[in-house]
Order: sequence, then C-alpha cells, then structure tokens
Amino acid sequence: MVIAKPEWFKKKKGFFSFEMTWQGTVYLIATASLIFIGVMLPQNIIISITITGLFLFLFFDMQYASLLAMDERGKSHYSIAMRNTAWGVIITMIIVSIILSSFNEIENNWGALIMVTAFVGAIINFSTRYKLEKES
Repeated sequence: MVIAKPEWFKKKKGFFSFEMTWQGTVYLIATASLIFIGVMLPQNIIISITITGLFLFLFFDMQYASLLAMDERGKSHYSIAMRNTAWGVIITMIIVSIILSSFNEIENNWGALIMVTAFVGAIINFSTRYKLEKES
C-alpha cells in the first residue's frame, strides 16, 4: 500500500453509495480515468506501457487498501464473489472464443473478447456481492 489508505474504503454509506469516503471515490475515478487518457493519447508503445503500468499500480494499490479495510464477513463475501467471477470469466471466454472462431473473426476481435469478458465478470462480481450483502 503506497497511496491509498484503508480508511478511504471502510464499509459505510459514502459518496455516491460506493460505500467509501469521498477520497476513495476520487481515487477510483482517477484510476479509471487513466484508461480514457490512454485511449485519447497517440498510440505509442512507451505511452501505452506507461499508462498501463500506472493504471495497474493504482488499481492494485486500491485493491490492497480495500482488503485491509474489510472485516472477516467482508473478506468471506469478497472471496465468494471472486470465485464466482473467475468461473464466469472462464466460461465467457470459452463461449465467446467459440463464437468468434466459428466466424473466423477471433484474430481481429481480441478487444471484443476482452471487453465482453470484463463486462460479464463485473456483473457477476457485483451481483454476487449484492446478493450476499442482502442475505446477511
């Protein structure tokens, strides 16, 4: 943990119902905005590697801080959600790869495969965590 602080990601009603403080929300928005900055900048290998490295550093720093802020129940819910996400991502990648390869388009659509897989993984993760929070 270098930049993000665990108290920014404590479980409480916060800014925009992300259940984090406004500092955590600003950190999340700043991290996610690196993707859009990388798309808007000229496509140069140095710029791409720098933006990707910075995004991954900030993202994993945020994940580590949020894990430190969780209690035992939160860590259990997180583990279950990540297990479900992993299985969903694997199944989605297989199905989308089969569909794309049947149209001989898999070489040209790696971006589509990654985006669909990430979107399905995010939906599975959020829905699992929401269901577990409602049950407890």
